[in-house]
Order: sequence, then structure tokens, then C-alpha cells
Amino acid sequence: MRQLILMVMPFVLFLFVSSVFAQSSETDVLKSKVEMLEKELKEIKDLLKQQVEKDVQNDKDIVSLKEEVQKKVVAEAPATPVVKEHVAGGEEYGNITEESYLARKSAEITEKKLAPSFGGVYTKPFLRRFGRNTYVGGYMDFEFRAPENEADAHGFTQKRFIPFIYSDISDRVKLAAEIEFEYGGVGGGRSGEVILEFGTIDFLLTDWINWRGGYVLTPLGKLNLVHDSPLQDLTDRPLVDQLIIPSTLTDLGMGFFGTLYPSELSKLDYEIYVTNGIFQGLDTDGTARMGESNGLRSAKGGYFNDNYNQSPGVVGRVAYSPFIGLECGGSAYTSRYDEDNDNQLTISALDFTYQRGPFEFLGEGAYAFIETNELAEDSGITDDMWGYYLEARYHFMPSVLKTWSPKVFTENSTFTGVLRWDQVQTAGRDDDFESVHWLRNRITPGLNYRYTEDTVFKLDYQINMEEKDMTDTANNAFLFSVATYF
Repeated sequence: MRQLILMVMPFVLFLFVSSVFAQSSETDVLKSKVEMLEKELKEIKDLLKQQVEKDVQNDKDIVSLKEEVQKKVVAEAPATPVVKEHVAGGEEYGNITEESYLARKSAEITEKKLAPSFGGVYTKPFLRRFGRNTYVGGYMDFEFRAPENEADAHGFTQKRFIPFIYSDISDRVKLAAEIEFEYGGVGGGRSGEVILEFGTIDFLLTDWINWRGGYVLTPLGKLNLVHDSPLQDLTDRPLVDQLIIPSTLTDLGMGFFGTLYPSELSKLDYEIYVTNGIFQGLDTDGTARMGESNGLRSAKGGYFNDNYNQSPGVVGRVAYSPFIGLECGGSAYTSRYDEDNDNQLTISALDFTYQRGPFEFLGEGAYAFIETNELAEDSGITDDMWGYYLEARYHFMPSVLKTWSPKVFTENSTFTGVLRWDQVQTAGRDDDFESVHWLRNRITPGLNYRYTEDTVFKLDYQINMEEKDMTDTANNAFLFSVATYF
């Protein structure tokens, strides 16, 4: 047995030693592989670090190159005026180039989430660049009218088609014009006409004073400045803006306009012009153009007043906005209205616009004081007229409609419920020159749908109540209309 053990021991010892050497060999191989991987990882890290350093240097080189190019461009380019832009916090940003001026002015109302009634001549949504620095667009409206009085106009009417042309002629010189085709133009039907609604050249100096000349959109009240059909939520304009401030009211002249910023959140806009005088009170045969039926509407002289009045007219408006969402305005107009320059016409107006979320409340009032000598009185011209309107609007979009038909009722679509109250008094005279009472009252509820802000479908019902010579009459009317910018 001992011999057997002695014989086996060498074999067992050989196996043990072989196993130890085998394990040691495998350990050496693994160790070698780990060392190789560590070396490769270190090389990768070094390469990555070098690449990051190169990228940082490249960025610095690019920034430096841009600065050099910018300095060269500024040094070689002509100076552009700095147009200050009022924003919350009182900050200013500018160097507004000629290519961006009109487009940016057009976008201001949208950016501030204000209703179009806060806008003006340069904030129309149609503005699209065409050609080098010219923008073209316009609007069209179409209506159906069904009054109770069969003698009044009824049926379908294509009332207005109005192309716009705006141009950035240079960094300081701007042109704006509108051409009106009314009732299909001359020969197109009832009172058809083609006329330059306004056409002005502006020379921009600075925020607080700029020059304007041409066929000026008269700043008498606010609605005359934002009278476009697609901006309005009811089909007809307010009675005061038909009879006392007969929109669209334009006059030949020139003057100044500008904006001041009394505080970080407030602003003050103004316009003031000297004009030919738009109103013509008497025809050459002595027939009155101012009266109880049409108020001052028939007295608009337009181009006919180029040589009519020897005494110029003066018109101006000041609008103050203490914060975004509220604007209050006051305006006045005065001129002689007869060929002998004996009688003065003076119109004063107040307006306001308030917006809070989906709710809008706005209004306008005007009073016309008319001097009358014996000739004017004999012709039937009254001595005063007045009127006003108040209008409430609420914008909404039921979510169920967007779910039911998302292609028709989109994120840009909205409904608006509207309610307007109108009251206007025009006066006449009897044979003894005693005042004759003619008071017009109107309540107009309406509902409209805008597929986008530029296109609106309107449903209105006018409840008309007139008091004339102590007699009450009613003449209600149903209206449907469509208006769109293009």
C-alpha cells in the first residue's frame, strides 16, 4: 500500500503543479487584455479632449469672424433710423430696416393679443410683401338685407371692393393708399363710384413727430380710422358714423403725427392736420346739403372742395392708453362750410376701447355745432346734431364644435356675440325756424363666425325706433353679410 501511494504521489503532484501553472497563465492573459483596454480608453479620452478643444476654438473663430463682418457691413452701409418700440418694461429695440417696417407694424396688434379696433392705418392684417418694398391687399364685403319697409333697399349687394397699396419707398418715406369700388363702381348700380379713399406720403422723423401729406384719412373719432368691414362685428356702421361723422371721411391736407410714452406701460398717440375742408353745406343753387334726413353725410365734398373753401379746416385727435387693453380718444374738426365763409362747422368726438380677455366694450360719441346765418336757415340747415353708440362684444368657441368638425372650427376660428345701442338726433326747422325733433334709436344684436381673423360671416337684426315730429315709427331689418381681407 505504501508503495502504491509512493507511485501515485508524483502523478498527483504533477497534476497540481500543471493546474497552478495553467491558472497563472490565464491570469496573465486577462491582465494583459485589461491593460490593453485601459490603454485604448486613455487614447480615446485624449482624442476626445483634443476634439473638444478644437470645437471651442472654432466657435471662437466663428464669433470673431462674424463680428469683423458685422463691423465691415455697418461701416459700409448707410445709417438707418432707430425706431423705438414701446413694450412692457419700457425697453426699446430697433434699427428697423425698410423691409420690415410695415410688416412689423401689421403684426403688433397680434403680438399684443389686442382686438383689431385698437389698430390704425399701419396695422392692417392684409400686409404681404410684393415686389421690392411694396405690399398689396384689400378687402371685399357682400351682404343680404331684408327690411320691413319694402321701399328701402333690399336683396343682395356687393357693397365694397377695396384694393390697398402700401410701400416702403425708403427707410423714412412711406406711401399708403386705398381705392374704393362701391356698388360695383361707376355704372355698376345704386350710387356706384370709384374713388381714392385715401392716399398719403409719410416722412418718418422720430417716434414723437412725423410728417404726412395727401388725401388724409380724417382722425375724427376712432371708427373712421378702423372702418374696414372685416374688422367690424356688425354689418352696418354705427349711425353716428353714418350721419355725424360720415365715414369714410377723408380730406386733402397735411400735418404731423407721432407717439409719446409717458410711462413704461402707457402711450399717447396724436394726429393733427390742416386741410381744404371736406364739408360743403350748400349747393351753388342754395340747396342745403346738411339736414334732418342725411345729417352731414350729403355734405361731404371730397375733391369738389379743392377750390370751394378759402378758409382751411383743422382736424386732430389725441389717444391715451394707460395700459395695454384700454384706449381713450378725443378729437375735433372745424372749418367753414359755405362759399362766402360766413358759417363755421365744428365737430367734437370722444371714443374709447376696452378689452379684457374675450370681452370688448367700445363706443363713440360726436356733437356737431353748425353756425347758421339767414341764408343757411332759409335753406333748412339745422344748428346742431349729435349721436353716439355703445357696443359690447364677447368672443367664444365651443370645444364641442372643434371636436365635431376640426376642419371647419379650427384653433384660429371664433364666434362673437355682439350687442350695439345707437342713438342719433338730427334736427330740422319749420317755417318759423322752430326746432323739429328727429331722434333715431337702434338696437342691434348679432352673431358672427370667423373661420380666421381675416374672414367673417355676420348675422344681424336691427331694431329701429324713430321719433319724428312726436310720431314713433319702426323699420326693423334682417342682415347677413360676409367680409374678408385678401
